[in-house]
Amino acid sequence: MPSTHARFSPSAANRRLHCPPSLMLEEQFQDEESAYAAEGTAGHAMAEHLIKKYLKQRTRRPVSDYYPDELLEAVEEYVSFVQGEIEEARRVCKDPVFTVEQRVDASEYVEGCFGTADMVIVTDSYIHIIDLKLGRGVQVFADHNEQLMIYGLGVLSKAELLYDPKVVRLTIFQPRLNHCSTWEIDPAELEQWGEKVLRPTGAMALMGAGEFATGSWCRFCKARNQCRARAEEFLKLARRSGQCPVREGRRGPGWPHQSL
Repeated sequence: MPSTHARFSPSAANRRLHCPPSLMLEEQFQDEESAYAAEGTAGHAMAEHLIKKYLKQRTRRPVSDYYPDELLEAVEEYVSFVQGEIEEARRVCKDPVFTVEQRVDASEYVEGCFGTADMVIVTDSYIHIIDLKLGRGVQVFADHNEQLMIYGLGVLSKAELLYDPKVVRLTIFQPRLNHCSTWEIDPAELEQWGEKVLRPTGAMALMGAGEFATGSWCRFCKARNQCRARAEEFLKLARRSGQCPVREGRRGPGWPHQSL
């Protein structure tokens, strides 16, 4: 797996595209890997090994402290799904391409934008990108999922050298939530999104331009507890409900200094 850090990471694309200046704000904070993240890394490594083994590619079984039976069952459920998609690709295409934990580069649209796609299938008629998510908390849907759309752009630029795919299929597989979401987009429509949305908004993010905006994308932001825009949003909600969380002269750090 690539270890180089992407400044504009596809996994944070939802946050960057809704709140461009969050990129530079978050860069002030160090990354701290949680036990959940370590478990996810271990799970992905095992999935990679099992799929490569199925494809008869060179691989070595990973060793980790994060392999309880429940995690292995979740990984095996994902691997079974991928195996089915591999066989379907072999059925419809003479020479499909399969890559596991593939580095995908979208720097054509945003400088320093690259990530790792868990599973990529390329046939003469479609591209299929499959993303494994091992978390237990939030269901994630493939419909207009920015992370997978960026992966789609990166894969499409390479796949078009071999084939003329008519569809880009994006799938998010969450075995611990019994959730699988698939969405399809026309390649031309995807490229149009890349030009009209990703490219200009990505450029703003890299420069620290644009407006701060609050929303569901704040959930995993490293700067969420120091964000002025988020604090102001809380104050607005408090005013509407008549339950202001602070009194005059007793504001915590990061709260706007204004009379209520």
